[in-house]
Amino acid sequence: MSPGAAVASSADERFDAVFAIHLPARPYPGLRPFEQHEWPIFFGRERMTDEIVDRLLGHRLLVVHGDSGCGKSSLVRAGVLPRLEQESARGGVRWRTCTTLPRAAPLWNLARALAALDATREGEGGGEGGDEGLEARTIAFRRTLNFGREAPAALAELLGCGPRNQVCILVDQFEELFEHARRHGPEEAALLAACLVGLLDAPPAGLYAVLTMRSEFLGACSRYEGFAEAVNRAQYLLPRMEHDDLMRAIREPAVLYDGEVTRELAERLIVDGGGGQDQLPLIQHGLMLLHDEGARAPGQAVVGPTPGAPAWRLGVEHYRAENGLAGLLSAHADAVQARAERQCFGGEATRVVEDLFRALTDINAEGQAIRRPCALERLVAVTGATESALRCVVDAFRADGVSFLKPYGHEPLRADELIDISHEALIRCWRRIAEAREGWLAREFRNGLVWRALLVQADSFERDPGNVLGATTTDERERWLRRRNPAWAERYGGGWERVQRLIAASVEARALRTAEREVAEKQRQEARRLRRRSRALAVGLSVLAFTSALGGLAWQQSRIAEDARRVAEGERELALTARDEVVRQLEALVEAREAEAAARAAAEAVAKEARQSATALASVVDELERATTAANAPASGDGQAVQRSLTEAKSELRAQVSNLSNIAVQQAAPPLSAAPAPPPGTLAPRMWIYIAEESQRKAAEALETRLRSVRIGDAALELPGIVLVKAAPTRSMLRCFRTEECRQDGEALVRTLAGLLQSPKPSLEDFSTLYGSSGSIRARHYELWFAPGAIVLPAR
Repeated sequence: MSPGAAVASSADERFDAVFAIHLPARPYPGLRPFEQHEWPIFFGRERMTDEIVDRLLGHRLLVVHGDSGCGKSSLVRAGVLPRLEQESARGGVRWRTCTTLPRAAPLWNLARALAALDATREGEGGGEGGDEGLEARTIAFRRTLNFGREAPAALAELLGCGPRNQVCILVDQFEELFEHARRHGPEEAALLAACLVGLLDAPPAGLYAVLTMRSEFLGACSRYEGFAEAVNRAQYLLPRMEHDDLMRAIREPAVLYDGEVTRELAERLIVDGGGGQDQLPLIQHGLMLLHDEGARAPGQAVVGPTPGAPAWRLGVEHYRAENGLAGLLSAHADAVQARAERQCFGGEATRVVEDLFRALTDINAEGQAIRRPCALERLVAVTGATESALRCVVDAFRADGVSFLKPYGHEPLRADELIDISHEALIRCWRRIAEAREGWLAREFRNGLVWRALLVQADSFERDPGNVLGATTTDERERWLRRRNPAWAERYGGGWERVQRLIAASVEARALRTAEREVAEKQRQEARRLRRRSRALAVGLSVLAFTSALGGLAWQQSRIAEDARRVAEGERELALTARDEVVRQLEALVEAREAEAAARAAAEAVAKEARQSATALASVVDELERATTAANAPASGDGQAVQRSLTEAKSELRAQVSNLSNIAVQQAAPPLSAAPAPPPGTLAPRMWIYIAEESQRKAAEALETRLRSVRIGDAALELPGIVLVKAAPTRSMLRCFRTEECRQDGEALVRTLAGLLQSPKPSLEDFSTLYGSSGSIRARHYELWFAPGAIVLPAR
C-alpha cells in the first residue's frame, strides 16, 4: 500500500471512530458527571452546547461557570467536546481534545495531558514512543508553560496545530487552582493565568481552551494580572434547564436501551428534585437505581403490555422513595457503607468509613460544604486503618453503579493517587454527613476547633508551665485524643508533640491536686472529730457541775449543818475534779492545735465552753454564798465550822472561775497562722510522710524509725505520722514551702534521705511560689511523698 493510501485509510478510520456509537453499560451514569464517551446518552443540553461551541470558536477561550452540581463538567465533556470532533470531521478538520484538573500540580497535570494528546499524532513527528518518549514530551510541555503569555504559540507549535489540526483543552474544576495558590504559593497559578490571557489576546491557529469553574470563585480571578478582564470577555454563565429539557434528559436515554420512563414518573422526579443545585445529579442517581432495580435485575424486568412495546418500563409505581430523591441517595449510601463494613471488616464495628469521609469533606469560608481531595496514602495515615482495608472501602464506594468516590471503576489505585467525592450532592444529602448537629461534617468541624484551642493552650503552657488544663478538661481531652493521630492533626496546624506535653503535664497536675484534696479532707475530718469530743465533754462537765450544785443546795436547806458541811466539801472536791479535767482537756487541745493547723477551731470552741463552765461555776459560788448566809444562823460551834468550810469552798471556786476565764482569754488569742513565724532556730523541723499504697507502710515505718535519730541543723526532726493517699504523684519528692528553708533544711533532708533509701531517691520540690504567702503552713514544715512502687531501705 502506498503512503498516500495509508494516510487516507487512517483518516477514514478516525472519521468512523468519531461517529461510532458505543452505548455505555447503563442509560444513566448516576451521581458522577458524564464522560466524553457517554455522549450518546447525553440529552437536554443541545441548545447550551451550540451556544458554547459558537462562543469558543469565536474567542478561543471560554470560562463556563455556575453553581456546584449544575452540570458544567458533563456539558463540556459529553456535549461540547464530542460536538467539536463530529461537526468538524465532516469538513476534514481533525479535533483533538484533552482534559486536566489543577489538583496538587496544575502545570504538571496540564503538561501530562498535552503530552498524552501529542502521542496520538500520526505522521507529524510526534516524538519517540514508549514511556521515555512520553516523559520527554511531558518535560517539554512543562517548560513551555513557563513562557507565560507567549506559551500558547509555543504549545500550538509543539502540538502541530493548524487550520485542519485543532486542539481543545478542558481545564475542569478550575477553582482548584486558587486553593493550590493558597496552599503552595501563587507562582503556578500566575503562569497558567498568563498563558490563558495570552491565548485570548494573541490566539495561535488551531488552539482552544475551555474552563469550568464554580461562580463563587469569579472574584478570585482578579488576583492575577489581566485575568479578570479576560474572564469578562469570555465567560458563559450556565442557565437552568427548562422543563422540556429535563423531560428529554430523563426519557430519551431509556429509548436507546429499548425501555421507557413514563411521563408521570418524569414529572414526579422533576418535582422531587426541587429545582436546586442538586436537582440534576439527584435525578440521574435516582434513575440509575430504578433502572438497576427494575429493568436490569433478573426476573424483575417490567415488560411492555403488547408485542413490540418497550422491553422495560419504569413508572411511578416503581418509585418508592418516601423521603424523595435525597432520601434515596442517603439510603443507597447507607447500604454501600454496610456492605463495605461486611466485606472489609467482617461486620465488626468500625469508624473507618466515617473517618474517610470526614477527611474528604470540609467547610469553606462561606460556611458551605465542599470536597477535599486527599491522596490514598494520606487517608491511610489519617484513618489509622491498614492500606488493604482502606482500599477495600474505597473500592466499594467507587464501584460501577455506586460512583460516590473517584477515580471510578476497579483499576488498582496508586498510593499517591487522589481520592475525591464524585459530587457535592453526596455531602449535602447523605444524612450521616449532612446532619446539622451530629453529622460527620459538623463533628469534624468541631474537632478542628478543639485542636486549635489545644494549640493555643500549648503556647500558654510553653511560656508558663503552670498553665495546664483543669482536671475535668484533662479527662475529656485524654479520651478525645485516643481517636486522633499526628497525620490527622496536620490538617489543623500540626503540633502533636506540643499538645502531648501539655496533656502529660495536666495529668500530673491533676494527680497532685487530687492528693492535696484528700489530705485536706482528712485534716477537716479530724478537726470535726476533735470539736465534737470537746463540745460533748464541756457540756457534760457543765451539766454535772450545775446538777451537783443544785443537789448540794437542797441538802444544805433540808439537813442539819453537819450534812451541809459534808455537801459543801463534796462540791468542792467535784469542782476541783472538774477544774483538773478541763485543764487537762485544754492542754491536750492546745497540743493538737500546734500539731495540726486545722485543729485551731477546736481550741476556740473549747475556750468558749470554758467560759460557759466558768459562768456555771460562778453560779455555784453564788449558791454557796447564799448557803453560807443561811449557815450563819446557828451560833453553835458546828455552825461556825460549816461556815468556815463553805467560805473555803467559795474561795476555791472563785479561784477556779478566775483560772477558767484566764484560760478562755488565752484560747481566744489570734490563731497561730496569723502570728509571725518564729525564728528558724526556735522551732524544730517537722516532716509528714505520704504513701501511695498500703504495701509501702511497713518500709515507711522502718524509715520513720531511722529518721527519729536525725538532727537537722539545731533540732531533732519531728515525724507526726504516715498518711495513705488515693492519688499520688508520678515521682517521689520532698516538698518544701519557703525558699530559704528549701536551701537550708530541704537540701540537708534530701541528702539524709538519699543515704537512708536505696530506692526511690526523692527530689527536692520548691512549692514556695504556690504556698509561700499562705499563713496556714508552719515554719520548717516538710512533706515526703512516695510515688507508687516499692520502697527499699539498705540493710544495716
